[in-house]
Amino acid sequence: MGSSSGPSRPGSQIPKGRLRFSKRRSARRRGFAVFLGVLVIVVAGLGWAMTRGGGRTSAAGPTGGNTAHTGPNGGSGTTGGSTGGAGTIVPGQTPIKHVVFIVKENRTFNNYFATYPGAEGATEGETIKCTENGCEDGPVVRLTHGPDVYPHDLTHCFRCGLTAINGGKMNGFNRMNGPIPQSENADLYGADRSNYSYLERKDIPNYWAYADRFVLADHFFTPMYGPTLPEHLYAIGAQSNFIVDNKSTTDHEGSYCDDPTENATRFQPHEVRQNEDHIMRLERDITKNGSNVYDLADYWGSIRLCFDIPVLPDQLQKQGISWKYYAEDNAWQNVMQMIRHVRYGPMWNKVQPPDNFVKDVRRGHMPAVSWIIPPESYNEHPGAGKSTCAGENWTVQQVNTIMKSEYWRSTAIVVVWDDFGGFYDPVAPPHYDVMGLGPRTPALIISPYTRQGSNPDGGAVDSTVYEFSSVLAFIEHLFGLEPMTERDRTADPLTGAFDFEHPNFDKLVLPLRQDCPYGTSTAQFQASWPFLRTIGSPLD
Repeated sequence: MGSSSGPSRPGSQIPKGRLRFSKRRSARRRGFAVFLGVLVIVVAGLGWAMTRGGGRTSAAGPTGGNTAHTGPNGGSGTTGGSTGGAGTIVPGQTPIKHVVFIVKENRTFNNYFATYPGAEGATEGETIKCTENGCEDGPVVRLTHGPDVYPHDLTHCFRCGLTAINGGKMNGFNRMNGPIPQSENADLYGADRSNYSYLERKDIPNYWAYADRFVLADHFFTPMYGPTLPEHLYAIGAQSNFIVDNKSTTDHEGSYCDDPTENATRFQPHEVRQNEDHIMRLERDITKNGSNVYDLADYWGSIRLCFDIPVLPDQLQKQGISWKYYAEDNAWQNVMQMIRHVRYGPMWNKVQPPDNFVKDVRRGHMPAVSWIIPPESYNEHPGAGKSTCAGENWTVQQVNTIMKSEYWRSTAIVVVWDDFGGFYDPVAPPHYDVMGLGPRTPALIISPYTRQGSNPDGGAVDSTVYEFSSVLAFIEHLFGLEPMTERDRTADPLTGAFDFEHPNFDKLVLPLRQDCPYGTSTAQFQASWPFLRTIGSPLD
């Protein structure tokens, strides 16, 4: 990945000067400040290019534990109408033989579906007011109508997600740096409230059409507080190896295992084991005073971004179950490039460019399990000229291809967005462990076997609590695989989304919209299109 210039990307950096504000700061903390100082310098090279009404609600209040995964009403069941036996997965006996997991970028559920009938959303939101000594509740503001192309990026770092959630109040989105002094980049942290906005049916008609016909999951949370890199690790491994930030450098060729200079901030595992309860208290009280946000960083260290953790493709490969991970080489989201035994082993040939997916389906070679990471121009990351309309078109092209193929009758498609992207959302996530959960993602579950409900074309709103590990758990149950971590072991495997006894094989092939600034033809989704990776930034 080449070098870049421009303003530094919003991230988890804490001003090193503030870390020296008190003589009570230990040598350990001063050492961490030095680390952050170096981190701030290198991250300064990361460019971000071009520059239903209601109050606050909670899916489950912060629980203070990492094994008690509770549902929206404090229980373990669904509130969206679980189908019981009709949605039970029996390995080898379930009609779904193919799973497609599409991971897009940086939106909350409320940003896309705030006014969808029957779903939990809001058209106003609460705010905070902060000083260096902490934050207090601010006024309620009306959410505005969002544009197709947002004017700038929004911060979505780990600390920023914690501040936005603010112990379950869901009111910190306008000041995601919390007690840390405002900078010249205040708008990136929500000061201009461009993140207090939402889109309507007319803005994303095809996503709403999928919700009308299939399942819209309105309690599907991101697995952690942000940002992109570690969230994508959860999509393949049900963990992030405790990483809490994006890569520290982008000024060398290659990425992750191919760039020896790349490191990222993470929780020190031994610190989590010894101090988990205390860390989780700091997270719940992140804006209570001017110290907690800095104290949390005392438990952080650094890791080289080439390591081994178990990933679901390991078991798929061992069991002879076909799979592919479709992502661009050296893309920020291509976390398979970070897994040492994948990057330097025979599994690497299963990591292929995203435009190969459509080719594989049309050639009759669709894998049993597919992860698809869109090219930068179509991932819907806010700012830098990226069009939501164009990104929606790209998604429609993937779904249309499946529906037109022999695989439609045996496929489940799950579309999510990788992190909250800085956008407002009113529903508090459960607090499973030190990593999350983070704010809700839009989530569409598309299959002939999705359960029917009262949505306009027979679809349903599913209010079961899910996160990325739920998709992995679904795959594990489907193919008789073993869980990798506590997250996928205890995650609900999408039980509220399916009814295998009453399928509807009718297809919903949608036209590509022609009102987008780009991405209005299939030719523009192919690798030969010269702007495939230039609208926006490869650093998103």
